[in-house]
Amino acid sequence: MNLLKSRIHPRWTLAPWGAVCLLLLAPVGVQAEPVAKVGSWALSLEEVDRALAVKIHELRETKIREMVLEHILTVKGAAEKIAPEQVVEKLMGNVPAPSDAEVKAFIEKNKDQLPNNGTGLEEQVKEHLLDESKKEAEGKVLSKLLQQYEPEILLKAPRFTVTGPEDLSKGDAKAPITIIEFSDFECPYCRRAQATLKKVQEAYGDKVRMVFRHYPLPFHTKAPKASEAAQCAADQGKFWPMHDLLFEDKTNLEVADLKKAAKSVGLDQAAFDKCLDSGKHNARITTDLTEGKKLGVTGTPTFFINGVRVVGAQPFDKFKSVIDDELKEKEKK
Repeated sequence: MNLLKSRIHPRWTLAPWGAVCLLLLAPVGVQAEPVAKVGSWALSLEEVDRALAVKIHELRETKIREMVLEHILTVKGAAEKIAPEQVVEKLMGNVPAPSDAEVKAFIEKNKDQLPNNGTGLEEQVKEHLLDESKKEAEGKVLSKLLQQYEPEILLKAPRFTVTGPEDLSKGDAKAPITIIEFSDFECPYCRRAQATLKKVQEAYGDKVRMVFRHYPLPFHTKAPKASEAAQCAADQGKFWPMHDLLFEDKTNLEVADLKKAAKSVGLDQAAFDKCLDSGKHNARITTDLTEGKKLGVTGTPTFFINGVRVVGAQPFDKFKSVIDDELKEKEKK
């Protein structure tokens, strides 16, 4: 019996559970020789497994959710003396069919995407809207069951060892939490994430150390030079002021704009221009890119919180969940 495949709709999440963590299974019969080659480049199985670690975690997490909910429905069904698959229907009750006005409004809103502009599709639309309402009701029922039974999730997230330069950092080097960000100055999601990172720093103070790593994406043509500009600013001890300015909404990233930015943060203009024009820091940025790829970074921003990967411009609560778990673990030691 797999109740979740038939009952849970994609929009339903388990946010009340908080962050969960994964313990990777030891690989069986690890292949020592490369698994692929292109010229002198070789790909190891270890690199593949590392890149897949988060995906494996997501699959395990999803399966755990399914199995936990199946158990809860079985227990609840036994208590109610009904079959597990009847539990949700009983708790959900009757879901009212959509009104004619709702059907009409849906067709009007989506007519450009419907055959014949939706004419004659009233019954099909009514069935669709009813199905969506049932899925929403099911999600609410299952969320309430989870709150009632309070399952304890013991899965641990994969933890990565991030090596390489850590000179672009702020905060106490002995802080219990280190957040390493692989980021792209042209990425709108990286820009959005800065407000959250600021909130994290305000909330945790000297408990958090921030480290920046360059990861200009190939389709962001201005990002590599922006990373170089940030490194040139670092040469003069002003990486973070330049970092903050480059992530401002109104900052453009053409070379001329980068040079103006240098003036805005008070850099020696001649030294900065010479640095930027020379491509002095190309190798450093390549080093960060290479390390990110080895860690399975495929998009920006990607964060490693004490080695636990968090991908995307996540809300503050996501960072808080991981950080609080890390602090609790350190308190135990």
